[in-house]
Amino acid sequence: MAKIVFEWKKPLLEIGAKKTGGRKGMLYLANTAKRLMEPYVPADTLTLSQNVRVSADEKNGQIHYLSPYAHYQWEGTLYVDPKTKKGAFTNGEGMFWSRPKVAKIPSDRKLHHSGFRHPLATSHWDTAMMTARRDDLVKAFDQYLKERKL
Repeated sequence: MAKIVFEWKKPLLEIGAKKTGGRKGMLYLANTAKRLMEPYVPADTLTLSQNVRVSADEKNGQIHYLSPYAHYQWEGTLYVDPKTKKGAFTNGEGMFWSRPKVAKIPSDRKLHHSGFRHPLATSHWDTAMMTARRDDLVKAFDQYLKERKL
């Protein structure tokens, strides 16, 4: 019986990073995921879906939605003033505000996402995209890896 011994010349993380395209591969993957997620992002005024930063390092791609209310939309829960239980105050003419220096808390009320601009808009849009478009993301990344120059 023959004994086979493997000696890795490079660390496994370095080998993995090379196989997945390193930083450029992760950036491609993150940009593709962002593009596929867009129809699921709430887009009443398109600000949330357009105010996005995509970045990457050797191991991960990141998609950051930068609007101050992104977290609330992603959670899909109305956050309210702990004292008044209101989401915001209004002057009735389209201007909204909250009490200064008061941290809002989640309520039991779910947000209703308008489907006017993005009919598939929902909370947890990353999960919705992965449920519906995972294969498209995998195929696009696989094609990228096959076409890239090493």
